Amino acid sequence: MIAFLFPGQGSQYVGMAGRVVDPILTRRLFGQASDVLGLDLWNLVEAGDEAMLTRTENTQPALFATEMAWVEVLASRGMGCDVAAGHSLGEFSALCCAGVFTFEDGIRLVRQRGEIMARAVSGSPGTMAAIVGLDDNDLQRVLAEGRRAGIVEAANYNASDQTVVSGEMAAVDRVIGAVKEIGRGRAIKLRVGAPFHSSIMAGGAAEFATVVHDIPFSRPRFPVVNNVAAVPEDNPETIKECLVAQFKSPVQWVRTMETLQRMGASEYLEVGPKGVLTALGRKAIPEGNVRAVEEETWQ
Repeated sequence: MIAFLFPGQGSQYVGMAGRVVDPILTRRLFGQASDVLGLDLWNLVEAGDEAMLTRTENTQPALFATEMAWVEVLASRGMGCDVAAGHSLGEFSALCCAGVFTFEDGIRLVRQRGEIMARAVSGSPGTMAAIVGLDDNDLQRVLAEGRRAGIVEAANYNASDQTVVSGEMAAVDRVIGAVKEIGRGRAIKLRVGAPFHSSIMAGGAAEFATVVHDIPFSRPRFPVVNNVAAVPEDNPETIKECLVAQFKSPVQWVRTMETLQRMGASEYLEVGPKGVLTALGRKAIPEGNVRAVEEETWQ
């Protein structure tokens, strides 16, 4: 059984769409996305600057389109999956791959999601940082120190030794300083434009609920494991509720990988740029066949 894994924000880079191995198919799909959005998405991804691409409202449709271009390339070569999961934004790619909504509706969804996220933090900008190599006691200790400066919370449970924290700038910076003081582990600030998956995003979640309500969802053609509860959902309305909850809830990626393994997945292919989920997957399932489309040799 093969599982497709779709990465989220932080995996983007200028030129990532050009790595998709079928340029004609990719340009066609990006043309469709550009028509929906009213902007030249290809130029943004391939010729834009990193600061523009990192803006939340741009990153999300750019990653979604790149990942769906890979899906179409894989399909053209007879490659599909039995189950899928996506990390944060990547969950939208997984759902689109499963036929829950159309590519055009997906582009609209992720663009509006990014815009809402940007507005949600316009008066209180925040950031995220990956904390690597700390046990839970030390993690709670550095979070407590960070909260002395503001809101900071665990946002992504990525691996047994990696948790991403999210919150206000000063609070995240204080967590990073606390990690250095402990002298174990390390803290890496992420290239994101907002404190995703934290309580700061609660207002945005309510606004996003109205957007999702207006988009037609179908039952998935194959199981998609969600971020919030790390289980697959089949009911379209429940899937919508999970996407809204995901806005302000932690990404349960460790539990997601465990669920995929219990479901029988033995092969895992990261469908998107960089290979972040590939590295996490090889940690979580050392005996599994975990690889990334960008690592493959394509003829």
